[in-house]
Amino acid sequence: GDLGFFVAQMPSISIIGCGWLGLPLAKSLIDSGYSVKGTTRTEEKVQQLKDAGISPFLVRGSDEIATYSEKNAALFDSDIIFINIPPRNEGDDPNYHKNFLQNLKSHIKETSKTIFVSTTGVYPDCGKEVCEADASHESKSRGGLPLLELEEIFQAYNTIIIRFGGLYNDQRHPGRFLSGRTIGGKTNPVNMIHLSDCLGVIHALLTQNHWGETFNAVSPNHPAKGDFYTTASEQLGVPPPNFTDEPVPFKLVNGDKLTQKLGYSFKL
Repeated sequence: GDLGFFVAQMPSISIIGCGWLGLPLAKSLIDSGYSVKGTTRTEEKVQQLKDAGISPFLVRGSDEIATYSEKNAALFDSDIIFINIPPRNEGDDPNYHKNFLQNLKSHIKETSKTIFVSTTGVYPDCGKEVCEADASHESKSRGGLPLLELEEIFQAYNTIIIRFGGLYNDQRHPGRFLSGRTIGGKTNPVNMIHLSDCLGVIHALLTQNHWGETFNAVSPNHPAKGDFYTTASEQLGVPPPNFTDEPVPFKLVNGDKLTQKLGYSFKL
């Protein structure tokens, strides 16, 4: 018989951290038909989230996650929890960020799936190509946070970990990163990903079935540092960096797993 017409329900998503990546991601997901909840740490931004069609949650810090009251319970009623918080400690507590993530994890329901945004900072500057298995517990963030340990809080069969490297767009323009500075490593390969590709990769992951996997997400193009940053500075009309021949430790992040498994083509 005729089964009639039914509309597939789009998953609901909670985005923990609506900043440089989280806010444009939320907007693009809403445009695609997802229902989106999002967190911000500032009162002023609550209205901005509302205006974008996001259900806003004001979550200032770890204490508010730890003592999640009824007002925040709805944040964890989504099919997918997208965690996108830069690894930074607050105040003097060296375990602040780790505790924050552990508290967060304890509230996620077993029926929800999780996407955790990590970084290619998990790889040592070993002077060669690195793939997903090469992550090291020795690699720390600039502030000394144990990046791989943070991933391991979330590693599970129903979680995807994305290791982005070198995030940029027109607002966060690489022409400004090193402008006017004197630096070495002129021939080092650059690992970068444009915001539009970050969104493209996340949309692809949400529509495919790769739960339990970890992916590097960087452009397959790895120009030399000297060429890349000089061109970027010229685009903005700001002083280019002054490159010396001094060697600087580096790594080349291999993103083949993502392009092969997702069939994703990078725009930039």
